[in-house]
Amino acid sequence: MVEYIEKEFKSILNVFKYIDSWYWCKYTINTYNGCQFGCIYCDSRSAKYRMPTDFENTIIVKKNIKEMLDKRLTRARKLLPDVVATGSNDPYQPAEAKYKNTRQCLEVFSKHKYPVSVGTKSKLVLRDLDILEKIGKDSWCSICVTITTNDQEISKFLEPRVPTPKERFDVIRTIKDQTNYIQAGVSFIPIVPYLCDSDEHLEAMAKKIKEIGADFILFGSGVTMRDLQAKWFLKHLNERYPELIEKYEELYDFKYNPESYEGKYTPKTSYHKKINKKMLNLCEKYELPYRVKRFIPQDFRRMNYSIAEKLLNEAYRQQMLGKAWSKKYWAGMNIQNLKESIVAIAKRNELQEIRNVNDEIEEFIRENLDVDEDQTGLLRFL
Repeated sequence: MVEYIEKEFKSILNVFKYIDSWYWCKYTINTYNGCQFGCIYCDSRSAKYRMPTDFENTIIVKKNIKEMLDKRLTRARKLLPDVVATGSNDPYQPAEAKYKNTRQCLEVFSKHKYPVSVGTKSKLVLRDLDILEKIGKDSWCSICVTITTNDQEISKFLEPRVPTPKERFDVIRTIKDQTNYIQAGVSFIPIVPYLCDSDEHLEAMAKKIKEIGADFILFGSGVTMRDLQAKWFLKHLNERYPELIEKYEELYDFKYNPESYEGKYTPKTSYHKKINKKMLNLCEKYELPYRVKRFIPQDFRRMNYSIAEKLLNEAYRQQMLGKAWSKKYWAGMNIQNLKESIVAIAKRNELQEIRNVNDEIEEFIRENLDVDEDQTGLLRFL
């Protein structure tokens, strides 16, 4: 039996030092702690997140969440509207049908014109298309549905309590059919080694994602493995697919011990490169974007975010191909954190005072400063 525990919290919104370069979020919120879906690979089981020991059967429900969030955003002096991500604990897990914490938070974000990124495996997200569409129209909205496989048997092993792969594909199809202002795509994360990474499986997923009209596919090669989460995953793997344990030992550099995990957090670099190259080729073949179009605010950050998006997208591609990527990545990260328009900085010829901006990146920035006028009234750079 699932136990719901209502609990008061002192804080409600997490603020990142650097904006996330996958989901473009500056803020995150968890409407529940713990997740009834009980996916065996979930990184939230790791000790660092301090979740309930019985992760899927003890769900912490945050009390007075709407009032707390509204007060936080109303009184915020230093916060600017930016993307809030919901989803490290699924915001549409079964508890949401009863408590409506996620719906309440969406109402607050809509009121304050905050864009939202939703990550889920649930059909329940369709209940809130009205307010998500309004958020998308007023600012920006992205919905990312996690689908790790199109094989029902494997899905039942990895994600024992979630809707079927078909039902989740249908969620995206419905969103695209019924809305105009929501980006909707698939999170093909994690690509589970030896269960979901064959050439046939990868291509079947890409083909299906294209077929349903998804706006993007996000992919991530390999399961993360860390302390409690690794122990849980390997326990289930050993029970169902014991023949794969030896392969995981080689891939993550450990010797299986049910009591502890001393291996690597991610698979070997060679594995990442192999899977990433296959996925990039499939994205090209099926004309599938592998990045989400980011929120661009209409204030001094407008050109900063636009330039950063281009740099971070290119850094991502370089990383996937095993090429040098960190300079562009950190330049993009620092640019989107600027406290003034990059147009003003360029006008003063001070671009290289931004960390990680070198001659090559300065040239790139100047080539992409394509607005007529920014918030400081500076003229267009041609």
